[in-house]
Amino acid sequence: MIKCSHSSLEWRGRPVKILVTGFAPFGGETINPAYEAVKLLPDTIAGAAIIKAELPTVFRKGAQALRTLIDTHKPDAVLCIGQAGGRPVISVERVAINLQDARIADNEGNSPKDETIIPTGRTAYFSNLPTRAIVQF
Repeated sequence: MIKCSHSSLEWRGRPVKILVTGFAPFGGETINPAYEAVKLLPDTIAGAAIIKAELPTVFRKGAQALRTLIDTHKPDAVLCIGQAGGRPVISVERVAINLQDARIADNEGNSPKDETIIPTGRTAYFSNLPTRAIVQF
């Protein structure tokens, strides 16, 4: 159980670590607003250590970099921030689809179409977070 006081967040008797990622610029842009927002986060929030990282905007390499960060830091929670150009509000994804289907090429020119990400995986993965409540908050 996560314990929360006014000064700190703890999990199993130790301070909570939260990994927050954003992607590198892509599509000819010089910045990615998602990672720029991540960089603005404080190093601690309510006593929880905030680990900030930029992921490469390259199919497969981004996931590999994320796995390495998780293995290295062993965070209690992971929050991946992404850019959804044209959306006027922040969106919380409730479903992750096990499919790569690029609208534009990544930073190494890869442009997968209808490719399964994890061949032995499920078709989709649903969040176990209260996404509707998060958006309303």
